[in-house]
Amino acid sequence: MGWRGLLSWNPFGTMIAVAAIVLGALGMIIGDGVSQGMTNSLAGHANVIAHLWGAMFAVGGLVNLYGLYARRLVIEVPGLYLITGGYAFYCLTVITGLQTQGLAAGTISGALTIGCVLKAHAIMNRARHVAQEGGEAA
Repeated sequence: MGWRGLLSWNPFGTMIAVAAIVLGALGMIIGDGVSQGMTNSLAGHANVIAHLWGAMFAVGGLVNLYGLYARRLVIEVPGLYLITGGYAFYCLTVITGLQTQGLAAGTISGALTIGCVLKAHAIMNRARHVAQEGGEAA
């Protein structure tokens, strides 16, 4: 299956991970210039934190993307949790740093945070269900 077929298999999960990789890379490269909200809310410490946030976010996206396309849920879930942390942190800093001007970006990031948590929770529930079925069959 080519990359287009794979993309159509899970477009939402793919774009969540790709956005995390892109935003994370920007955070690693640019630092606090990547987000005025982050700069405002983390006055004095924003540059170091933006680099660390970017690294975590990009790694989460890469791990999630690998797990998604290798169909390895054991790898996908930790990636989802790192992405969740990245989106949640951005949501908090952009709303705190920009107040009403940050509501749109904060709302989108908050929704993506919730979506990632729900997906990780669904994967874990399914894994528990499969494990219980396997135990009953033995």
